[in-house]
This record gives sequence, C-alpha cells and structure tokens, in this order.
Amino acid sequence: MIIFDLDLTVWECEDKNGNNIWAKQLLPPFNLEKETIYDDVGSKCTLKKGIFNYIEWLYENNYSICYCSIGGYKNLPFKFQPSIMLLKKFNLFNFFRDPSVLEYKTFNKMDFLKKIESKAVFFDDNDKILSDASKLKNLKVIDAKSIKNWSSLIENN
Repeated sequence: MIIFDLDLTVWECEDKNGNNIWAKQLLPPFNLEKETIYDDVGSKCTLKKGIFNYIEWLYENNYSICYCSIGGYKNLPFKFQPSIMLLKKFNLFNFFRDPSVLEYKTFNKMDFLKKIESKAVFFDDNDKILSDASKLKNLKVIDAKSIKNWSSLIENN
C-alpha cells in the first residue's frame, strides 16, 4: 500500500500573490491548464514534478494507493471538498482505489496509519507526522520534501 498526504506532497497551492495556501482555500470553479489548476480568484494549485506519472505507474503496476490528508473542511459534503475536486480535475482521483482519509485539521493521521496491518509506504511533508509514523514497524516513511522529481521513483524500481 502506498499512502500519500496531499498538500505539499502531491501538490502546492498559492494565492494570486504567490503566498502558500492549502488546497481547501481554493474556490471553485477550477480551470485546468497543463499541470496547474486556477481557481475563481486567481489562486493556483500545481502538481509536484512527476507526481502524476508516479501515481499512474503505481496504479498500472497494481499497487494499492490511498491518501491521508487533514486538508478537509468540517461538515462539507465529500464531493464539494476542494481536495477531492482537485484530485478529480487532475484526473488522479480514480487511481486511489483503497480506503482514504480526508479529514479536518484536528484529525490525528496516526489513527488511520495505526490501522494499516500490511507493509506500506507513507509520503508526507510534516516533520512531526513523519516522526510519529516512523515508529510504526510496518511503515516505510518518506519525507516528500526530499523528492525533487517523483518520476525518479519509477526509475529506481
């Protein structure tokens, strides 16, 4: 199983002034131009270099793929969550076949990760979460900040 955080792992988002924001701060409707989505007020979300190719490769090679993100809005229906809308707009949503988590920021990702019994790889950018997750014996934890081009992970397999 391969588990991805979303914000700052799969994508980066900026407001129209170039300040970093979370995906949930983007306002639909979304417009896709190449590997960048623009929102209704000029903010943008860009996929990390090579991430689409890597996730597609995982899917084609029958890996179990899921996401675990705390970038959700509380009490907003799933289909209206900006992160879900972005995954769909980037044509990534259908690659995530296994149970995934998109929760509000107060959710503890460890509650999800502790339930995984099989060997898994977990990508995240948050140092605290990486540290906590690395204590789980079945998880290989990788700091997404260290990956410059996700396509290079395909070449290393």
